[in-house]
Amino acid sequence: MVDARLAYDVWVTLISDDDLYRAVLAGTHRDPARGFSAAQLEVLDQFHAAPGTRWNIENLRFRSALEVGATLASYLPRTIKLLTKGEDQWLQDMAYEYISYYRWTEQGHHRLSECERFGTYARERIMKRRLVPPHFEAILDYELALVRLLKRTATVVAWPQPVELDDASLGASFVHRGPAVELIRLPVDLRAWIESNDPWRGEVLDRPLVLVAYVRSLQETHRIKILGEGPELVLERLDGSRSLDEVARELDEEAGIERDQLFAMVRSWLAEGILVP
Repeated sequence: MVDARLAYDVWVTLISDDDLYRAVLAGTHRDPARGFSAAQLEVLDQFHAAPGTRWNIENLRFRSALEVGATLASYLPRTIKLLTKGEDQWLQDMAYEYISYYRWTEQGHHRLSECERFGTYARERIMKRRLVPPHFEAILDYELALVRLLKRTATVVAWPQPVELDDASLGASFVHRGPAVELIRLPVDLRAWIESNDPWRGEVLDRPLVLVAYVRSLQETHRIKILGEGPELVLERLDGSRSLDEVARELDEEAGIERDQLFAMVRSWLAEGILVP
């Protein structure tokens, strides 16, 4: 009888190591240079003798690529459409190559982490070997920002509740961003792609776009607001290091943002959960 744990560990190694996989199929896995123990070699002998080894591994790899591809298409839909032109077979091939690069170690239920790893792979591998469509990196940055935002919700201990403060109390508060807020700066205006969820529909405008994405609670999906220069500056300054009164004086002197205008903006963002006192 073969120890079940040993058999599983050897099986995982066999899946992740293409050289070993080919050697087992060819019956050359007993090369002493590979450094396997006698017990491990016995398990590999059984995999070599089993007629279903090739089918089992290829089927497992195919299904892993299928699942990973579905994850990427779900959380990075525009990025994937740009790379595959919406072709499912192209997505399957890309996901197969991607997961193969990481030795068939997928992230499982950590789907957001899978998307972040793919983002690294896209920049370090795909973009180095092939021409990508215009604005590819901008849409990748946008979708990865949303992934980071969603991932952050797992660490929120207490979700902000709307508060009503008079001017004195609000001015004395150290207002800052809520626990699930992401400021997104893009070099081009991708609103048409964002709204249509399709990078093949709508015109990209040659001007910067600044967005704030936020989640108010686990019962709601994320929301997005477009920020002009004034609101962007306000959100940058409200980092919790100074009171709102201090920030108000700075913004009035530097940018001509009046106190009443600032307080109205802050109250609106407090109500939405973008800011907390």
